[in-house]
Amino acid sequence: MRAMAIWEWLMVLPATLLLAAAPLRMLQPRQYEPARTSWIIFEWTMTHVSRLAAAVLFIGMPGVVVAAGCAALLRNWRQDQALRHDATMAFAILRRHFAFGLLAAAVLLAGTILAVVAIHVVTD
Repeated sequence: MRAMAIWEWLMVLPATLLLAAAPLRMLQPRQYEPARTSWIIFEWTMTHVSRLAAAVLFIGMPGVVVAAGCAALLRNWRQDQALRHDATMAFAILRRHFAFGLLAAAVLLAGTILAVVAIHVVTD
């Protein structure tokens, strides 16, 4: 199970890096970090990754991870009684403290919005 999780993370890591580089390059002027490194990664990707390679990288590899991951999760769900019990207990706890979770999510979202606005104000 641990090896499967590591393998799946390694399969989605390239797409994650390249997709993160696209918006990061627009955060600051090109000569400042992290925008400079993001521009380098983005331009390298645009010149070296063909359409077929992009399809494999952004559709094929994540698709394999979704299929293999769902199969592994279903298999473990069926075989592991303790996992099912723990999941049931976790959902009961989440349901009992739903208002707290909703409040925490709102605070995190508001903090993220404030951070993005602050970055926008500082960079303009």
